[in-house]
Amino acid sequence: MHWIWNDFIVINSSELKEKNIELTRDLVKKMCDRNFGIWSDWIVIITDWNKTEFKYHMYNPDGSEAEMCGNWIRCYMKYLLDEKLTTLKNVDVETGAGILNLDIDENNIVTVDMWSAHLEHKDFPVNKWKIISEDREFEYFSVSMWNPHCVIFLEENVWNFDLNKFGSPIESNTEIFPNKVNVEFVRKINDTELDFRVYERWAWETLACWTGACASVVAWISKWLLKINNFIKVNLQGGNLFIKWSGKIEDSVIMKWEAETVFEGEYIVK
Repeated sequence: MHWIWNDFIVINSSELKEKNIELTRDLVKKMCDRNFGIWSDWIVIITDWNKTEFKYHMYNPDGSEAEMCGNWIRCYMKYLLDEKLTTLKNVDVETGAGILNLDIDENNIVTVDMWSAHLEHKDFPVNKWKIISEDREFEYFSVSMWNPHCVIFLEENVWNFDLNKFGSPIESNTEIFPNKVNVEFVRKINDTELDFRVYERWAWETLACWTGACASVVAWISKWLLKINNFIKVNLQGGNLFIKWSGKIEDSVIMKWEAETVFEGEYIVK
């Protein structure tokens, strides 16, 4: 499945149990491999659930477990409905970072309460506000959306920016970000619109990052550079997101959007 081209390999845990397959770190890496596997940003395991409680586990391409991915949540809601696992239009989903509430309307638009953002967090204990990458200094803002983000305020065209060159050293700068960090390079278009690219930790550049987009809106609003209580359009390489925040740290970040199933198939485990 994918949403705005963040792609996910989705496996029902019952399949693994039935075939007695252990999803090891090496197997995750093989399945996500660009040349010899399926190629994906993440693998998601749909775990046991009941009629009102839903949960999953997700893994990065390097085999490590991820706390949560906002882009996946929309796919998850679609999966539950398409597979007729629920008829509910409002569900609570257990993630590695906590419980998210999802609501789907008559037009199949999902709105998600992403909880409140955190501007102080164990994943960035030293916040210097300036960071150097490849001899260039950037202004940044750290935000945790239950995973850490370093939002870079960019003045130049995001789409022509050398993201891999500057993003990789920041992602792996464990002096400032001990558990590594997702790095967003963001340019303001106007008071209700941003251009956005992301270099994700333990991965590479991806075409979308929901939590990163939320973190970016929080960062720009915190500098009084965007409208509060308005849905901000965030332009990602894979599509658009709409995110709203009041500017009050205790208030939730709200987002709405849509997803798509790409194909179904079988993977041979040797």
